[in-house]
Amino acid sequence: MNPMHSFALIVLLAAGVAGAQTAAPAASAAAAPAPSAATDANCPKPEAHPGRRSTDNQRRGWGKEVTIWETCMKKYVADVQAKADEAVRVANIAVARSNAAVLEFNAVVKDLQEQQDAATK
Repeated sequence: MNPMHSFALIVLLAAGVAGAQTAAPAASAAAAPAPSAATDANCPKPEAHPGRRSTDNQRRGWGKEVTIWETCMKKYVADVQAKADEAVRVANIAVARSNAAVLEFNAVVKDLQEQQDAATK
């Protein structure tokens, strides 16, 4: 049995001992592939630089394209960062809950061990 399964079993046992019944979190988010900025951003990528022999209008037009692309990418990155921040927040809550469940489980086990020790004396 791998350590994650062992940990999950301990958490489930602790929750059962405490009488709490909660739904297990979905693991589908962990299995999802990481998004690619090139495919998910949908930002219009600017054309190649027109070169040094280009006209001022061509360079200005290219500069505008770059600015539009940069603004779009910054928004995309901010959106992805917000989603990541939320995922971290949710993960921290789950870790805190599982730590509390383990502490409760350990307290119950200790109490049962003390009861057993007292009964055998």
